[in-house]
Amino acid sequence: MFASLLVLLLTQLPSTPNEPSVECLCDPEARVVDATMEVMKYVEQFSARNSEVEKAIRKGDDILQDVASDCSEPIQCTGQLHHIISRLIAKALATHRTLKGQYKERDPRFVSRAVDEKAHCGYQQWHRDVDAEVVEWLKRNRDATTKEFEAHLREIYNRPDMLARFPHGF
Repeated sequence: MFASLLVLLLTQLPSTPNEPSVECLCDPEARVVDATMEVMKYVEQFSARNSEVEKAIRKGDDILQDVASDCSEPIQCTGQLHHIISRLIAKALATHRTLKGQYKERDPRFVSRAVDEKAHCGYQQWHRDVDAEVVEWLKRNRDATTKEFEAHLREIYNRPDMLARFPHGF
């Protein structure tokens, strides 16, 4: 009984500043609150950064390059390989006045990896929309050079929604 009372008494004694080796066991909730406040500071910082990114995406700003520069390591993409010169685009290129013979379907020079499987899995609607946009551009630009065509592709793949799918562009 005496030993139990002694343990109870010792655990209730506050630690003094001159004795750093004595840990205050009297108020473990205070330590939890301190740790929680520290974690909340970090959560607020990350939430603020995410809000900036979301606003920029809605506005169409190219903040994603800035976000990527904040990262110490490159994003590890694990999704499917994406061939920018799809069958539909290759077919349009085959009949193009100036670009005919310059590119082939699934051209290895124009490949990117999706950030994950959800970002690119098969021939999704976004993929069909991009292909249709490129085919329309080819129809409108019958005298386009390879430099102009590739610049147009880079413009598409540098859009915030496409960078979200393919962080490394192509």
